[in-house]
Amino acid sequence: MTITLSNHPQLFLDDYLISQLRNLKRDLKQPVKHSSNPLMGQEHPWEKNNFWYTTVMYDEEWGKFRAWYMLRNPNYHRDQRPTAKSKYVVAYAESKNGLRWTKPMVGSVEVKGFDKHNVVMLAGHGVGVLKTPWDPDPNRRYKATGGDVFAVSPDGIHWECHDWSRAAGKNDTGPSLVWWKGQYLAYLRYQCFVDGWRTLVRGVALSVSKDFRRWTKKRLILESDEADGYPWGQPHALAVTAYGDVLIGLLPMMDIIPEVGNNIMGEMHVELAVSRDGRKWHRVADRNRFMPQPKPERRSRRVWDTCFHPGTNMFIKDDRVYVYYVGSNGRWGENSWRRGRLRFGGVGGRRRTVPKIDPRPSRMALGLATLDADRFVSLRPVNFEAEGTLVTKPLLLSGKDLLINAAIEKDELQVELLDASKKVVAGFGRDESKLVRHDKLRYRAVWTGPRGGQKTIRHAPQGKPVVLRFTLRNGDLYAFQVK
Repeated sequence: MTITLSNHPQLFLDDYLISQLRNLKRDLKQPVKHSSNPLMGQEHPWEKNNFWYTTVMYDEEWGKFRAWYMLRNPNYHRDQRPTAKSKYVVAYAESKNGLRWTKPMVGSVEVKGFDKHNVVMLAGHGVGVLKTPWDPDPNRRYKATGGDVFAVSPDGIHWECHDWSRAAGKNDTGPSLVWWKGQYLAYLRYQCFVDGWRTLVRGVALSVSKDFRRWTKKRLILESDEADGYPWGQPHALAVTAYGDVLIGLLPMMDIIPEVGNNIMGEMHVELAVSRDGRKWHRVADRNRFMPQPKPERRSRRVWDTCFHPGTNMFIKDDRVYVYYVGSNGRWGENSWRRGRLRFGGVGGRRRTVPKIDPRPSRMALGLATLDADRFVSLRPVNFEAEGTLVTKPLLLSGKDLLINAAIEKDELQVELLDASKKVVAGFGRDESKLVRHDKLRYRAVWTGPRGGQKTIRHAPQGKPVVLRFTLRNGDLYAFQVK
């Protein structure tokens, strides 16, 4: 099979481009939490009862970081449901540098007792926001999904909401929205029935729309298995980002305390998943933890983000991947057990309390973690006493330069071109290979001739499949890109 290569970075999250690996293994990297965390918290009275699922983006047009986050509706009362259309609302914040945030009082949704506030939308549960500058209708440049509504807006502040309940059903998590290959893909909560389990087990579902008006009924696309500790290990959401040729998913996994009747209290960590069609997902690097959870100490010893949930997306700015998340000093589900009473029946239908909890309410806030562009996973030698090699499948290349994202010392990495029969293309062998620093993350591949002249990928045979063979003695190989 010959693959026509795009000009996007080619990551090694899956084996799609790989024909052969020898003495190389995947090494999952972890984003670094910012020293300024927490960045923004529950400072206003209408924010006191929740501060959770969020979307953050850098809006080039506005020149600002912009955030939408879920709050419990201050108008909502369980015993007086007619007083509010929704149990949750969406609030808005913005920042010039992504660290210091302000909450402009631009809200138009009624919040009892407050004439000025930053609540901009009624939403059933959570919010996923996507900017779509290609939409010809200026009133639909921003789109959002959340709970039982989907919405459009000209500016991300004034929203027109539509009922989504037929497609979304029960959808009480942080939804994620992406535009992918001519379709809007919305990743939602799914509930799976299990024999002997009186309540529902969580899964990830997908609803699709071509016009952001008509949606397919959601269907299950990802669920846990024995390797996750099923049914106690459950996917809680899937935060999806379009990243070049692939979709990358942040997969928060619940590790529920295995107590009879418990289906809500436990721990949470985040794994990476990748997809090329939005439907089939591959768990990256043997399900190692991309964002591990801090140890849940006693409340007095806990860090502010003992419990956390990633935002509905990631994004790149200035060669950094931004991963925003909401954290809390409470354990996952702890507030739901504050009086030691079960809210759900579980295995065997018995009712009993879970381990001792802290009855004090949690404090919630926004945090940030970052990593270098494309550096989610590296290939590195298993045995550093031997060379490692990566051989790609046959590729059709179109471009002038081959850039390689790597962390190496001098001469630790060479790249050569092979023809379809795996023979070295004349002048593009390992001995001629040289990497020239391009920027702080990448090298430019050149091949030096006997008289000192240099060739790049544009001098390779055009219109014919070629194979790339990388030889690595040490360090990390993250990605390559034909520019």
